[in-house]
Amino acid sequence: MRGSVFAETGKGPRRRLWVVLNALAGAVFVLAAAMGYFFVGDVLERIYTPSMRVHADFDTFWASSRALLDGEDAYQTGSEFANLNPPFWVLLTVPFAFVEPLTGYRLFVALMALLQAAALLWMLYELRPGGRVGPLAGALAVVALLVSSPLLATLALGQMYPVLALGLVAAWAWDRRDREAASGLALGLVVALKPSLAPVLLWPLVRRRRGALGAAVVSGAAATLAGAIVVGRGAAMGWVDLMLGTTANPYWDNASLPAAAARLFTEHKYGGSVAMLPGLVSVFGVVGVALVLVTAYRAQRGSEWALWALAAAALLASPIAWHNYLLLLAPGVLLLMGRGRAAIAAVLITLQLIPPQWPLLWQENATVGQAVGPAVAALALSLYLFVLLAHWIAFFAASAEVPEGATASGRTGEAYR
Repeated sequence: MRGSVFAETGKGPRRRLWVVLNALAGAVFVLAAAMGYFFVGDVLERIYTPSMRVHADFDTFWASSRALLDGEDAYQTGSEFANLNPPFWVLLTVPFAFVEPLTGYRLFVALMALLQAAALLWMLYELRPGGRVGPLAGALAVVALLVSSPLLATLALGQMYPVLALGLVAAWAWDRRDREAASGLALGLVVALKPSLAPVLLWPLVRRRRGALGAAVVSGAAATLAGAIVVGRGAAMGWVDLMLGTTANPYWDNASLPAAAARLFTEHKYGGSVAMLPGLVSVFGVVGVALVLVTAYRAQRGSEWALWALAAAALLASPIAWHNYLLLLAPGVLLLMGRGRAAIAAVLITLQLIPPQWPLLWQENATVGQAVGPAVAALALSLYLFVLLAHWIAFFAASAEVPEGATASGRTGEAYR
């Protein structure tokens, strides 16, 4: 393979970078462990509590599915939060509406944990031929990712991100085996469930995988149409209106570029700002789109990392990309490890271990936040943006490597497998 700044072999700058990355991973691990010591009880309590107010996302899904069964509008349920997920997801969650909400939540959480574990283990399985992940290292990485902050928070809220992670792994794995139709089918369903990930459709497009692209468009359109027909035209249009009204939420947990600009350069209720420059929200949005286009251009090389880089770029460009979305990229982190980039993979894994209580240290009424001032505190509250950026940079930089014999479509025969 051609060289990369993240390859962990050789001497000189690469060796120094390897040392720096390992030191950074160690420092972040210590930080995460120290915070975890104080907050692990709070994190686990959020999962085990019987309060459906804590499990707000699943409660919203349950209410939509229950409304559908009762012949009512699935998007006008009186829930505390609006259901921003498409009608197709309402169909998939109907089985949980046949039981009371708390029982449904517990069944749902067990399923999501299994799906995330399946996605990670599938990736490890795919990396066995020619991979550099030993049994112990692989087990430790999977365990760390299964207790990561994004996954635990996802389980507490009752969100559906493990479904998306498994879909991305399926698309990636089947593409490697030249099963274009199956790969496209998985990719299309991922986009149907989370339209903000639509940029991943550029992956088969720029690599001229016509079969995969066609299957993705057909499966995505079919799933979207099926959902719209079942929930009804009025409810479907209500969901469209909700999506069109979505803006860059400045809340701390929102890791996208437009959201970071809203948090850093506009007035909001979540804390101070660096400066009052509201026009930068649009600028950051344009930068996000540029990252998607640059990443898609790089994807023409047929790199193994292209799908994960595009997924990360899509999250950066979206108005809303909660920190919990990082679990979608966890299989890509295992890919970095499997291709000899253990140091950068360790940094990304340890960053995902930082508990969700991080913002509590930097609020305006917190001791640390008062000590450093509003501007520094605002930057610290945007940690999740920097974590998401780190994932994109790692995948994008690794995409500079092309397997020997690669073509523009990405086919490389056994050398790629």
